[in-house]
Amino acid sequence: MKKQEIEFKVLNIIDRLEKGQPIEDNEIELKSEWPRDHFKAARRIAAHANSARGETIIWIIGIDEKKGVVGANFEELSNWYAKVRSRFDQMLAPNLVSLAIPYNGKTVVALVFETDRSPFVIRIPNSSPGPVTHEVPWREANSTRSARRSDLIKLLYPINKRPSLEILDGKIELQKSISNIGQTGNYQWNLSMKVYFVTYSNETVVFPFHRCKILFRAQGQPDEKKFSNIRIAPPTSYSSREFKEKTQSLTVNSTENEVLINTAGMGYITAEYFSSTDPGAKLFEEIEVKTLLKTHHSDDPILLEAVFTLVPHRAQPSERLLGEWRVEKES
Repeated sequence: MKKQEIEFKVLNIIDRLEKGQPIEDNEIELKSEWPRDHFKAARRIAAHANSARGETIIWIIGIDEKKGVVGANFEELSNWYAKVRSRFDQMLAPNLVSLAIPYNGKTVVALVFETDRSPFVIRIPNSSPGPVTHEVPWREANSTRSARRSDLIKLLYPINKRPSLEILDGKIELQKSISNIGQTGNYQWNLSMKVYFVTYSNETVVFPFHRCKILFRAQGQPDEKKFSNIRIAPPTSYSSREFKEKTQSLTVNSTENEVLINTAGMGYITAEYFSSTDPGAKLFEEIEVKTLLKTHHSDDPILLEAVFTLVPHRAQPSERLLGEWRVEKES
């Protein structure tokens, strides 16, 4: 996850809290201060990481759900996490990326944990009664318990079988819409993302379009909007001899209802959203996009998040094109 995406997500959470809106995200944990009990912190991180099943989780230090931003000391991080890591079996804790984010004169610290090396196991302190020496913690709602066999099966299966996605390029265009039958709204948002799929399987993986969902939220806006007419297709080229488009992929094929991927391949994800709300003269600087794709054999969605940044107009914009946002590529 890019640092820009982390900051965007944290600022959105702060914005929602200040407006009294709930934080409905299982991958986020808010803490008003650094947890002082390092064993309990390690157990809770391990539980959160295990139940995430390979997805990234974020802890935000310096935010109280009732008081809002209270601030945190970034200098405490290295010493704190060293003590937390020591509670993990063989010192194998989730890999950590941290980011200090200033807000209204205070600083919150985002801790981004990579969970792809789960299961994470905690060493039980010697002072604890009984012969138990290790535990695989599991998070359920906001509580922590020991993992059951069914949890371990769910934990291990998606890591081996769930496909991964990498966004290579992407853009969002805002246009004045052309009136079509059944269309509602005078403004059209068009999304296009160039994505590489890896299935980790010898079997064909199918993504039915009706099981795909793409949400987006403009900077400073509390509500997410939902794209419609989602399609995933392989790259194509036009044959002037045959007067038709030809697929330029040996591993990706699509129909009107689904895309089929053999082992790995590149595809284009497109979607649209119609709105009757005038965006105004000042456009949003950033737009956060959250893509959730389900395969034909799993109810666990594959999450792909990206931040799109407004492109300054190099020339006078056309009458129809009002704005364009692009995914920032890592250098």
